[in-house]
Amino acid sequence: MQDLLLGLERAPWRSDLLSLGDFALFDSALPAVAIYALITVPFFCVFWVWRRQAVQPRRSQPKQRSTAAQWTREIRQSLSSVAIFTLIDVGIFLADRSGFTTIYQSIDDHGLAYLAASVVLMIVIQDTFFYWAHRLMHWKPLYRWSHRVHHESIDTSPFTAYSFSLVEAVVEGIPNIIFPFLFPVHWSALIVYQVLSLIMNVIGHLGYEIIPESWSGHWLLKWKTPSTHHNMHHSHVNGNYTLYFRFWDVWMGTEFKEYPQKLQTVYERIRQHRQAAEESATPDVQLQRTVPSVGASIPETAA
Repeated sequence: MQDLLLGLERAPWRSDLLSLGDFALFDSALPAVAIYALITVPFFCVFWVWRRQAVQPRRSQPKQRSTAAQWTREIRQSLSSVAIFTLIDVGIFLADRSGFTTIYQSIDDHGLAYLAASVVLMIVIQDTFFYWAHRLMHWKPLYRWSHRVHHESIDTSPFTAYSFSLVEAVVEGIPNIIFPFLFPVHWSALIVYQVLSLIMNVIGHLGYEIIPESWSGHWLLKWKTPSTHHNMHHSHVNGNYTLYFRFWDVWMGTEFKEYPQKLQTVYERIRQHRQAAEESATPDVQLQRTVPSVGASIPETAA
C-alpha cells in the first residue's frame, strides 16, 4: 500500500494536475472574481449608494424597482458564470500547452499597432456574435432555459452584467473560446479585451445614463449604445439586442422606435436638474456680492 501511495506521488500526471489546479485558481478564477469586484462594486457604490440622490435624474427608469434580494441573486449567479469562464480558460490553457492555439508571448512578434487592433477586432466580433446569439436566445423554445434568468432583472444594476444561467454563461464564453484559434493574439490583448468588455457590459446594465448627450449627435459616437439603450431591452424585452454598439439593431430594424425619444427624455431630465441646481446657487452668489467683507471700510454716518 505504501508503495502504491509513493507511486501516485511520483506519477507525472500528478504534477500536471497540480499545475492545472494552480492555473485554474490563481491565474483564472481569483483574478476574474477580483476584476469583477473591482469594476462592479465601485459603479454600484457610486450610483446606487453614495450618490444615489444626486444622480437620480440620470436613471433610465425613473422609479427604482431593484432590491437587495435581486442584487444578492445577481452576485450569486455572476460567480457561477465566472466558474464557467474559468473552465473555458482551463480548456484554452490545455490547448495552448499542446501547441494548438495562436496565442503568442512576445509583443514584438506583431507590434503594438497589431496588439491594439486585435483588441478592437475582438470587441467588434463579440458584439456581432452577441447580437445574433442574443436574438436566438429570445426565440421562445430557447428563452426559458437559456436567457430568462438574465431577464429576471428588469431594473438592472452593475451586478446584472454577469447574471446568467449556466447555459447562457457557456454561450457568452464562446467568443473567448474562438479567438485564440482564429488569429494571432497576445495574452495581454485577451485580458484587456475581457476587462473592456466587462466595463461596457456594466455601463449597459448600470441603470443610470452616463454617456454624454453630445455623443448622440456625433457622426461616429452616436453608434455607441448609451446605458438607456440596453436598459430599454430589459424593460421592453423584444428589441435593442446589441450591447456595445447600435449597428446591428439599426441595420436589422430591431431598435425600439421610441428609443430616441426615451433617451432625449433622460437627457432633458438631466438638463433640468442641472439648471435647477445652478438657479438655486445663484441667490447665494448674489448675496455674497452684497455683503461687505470683513476688511471692507464702513461708511461713517453723519454726526
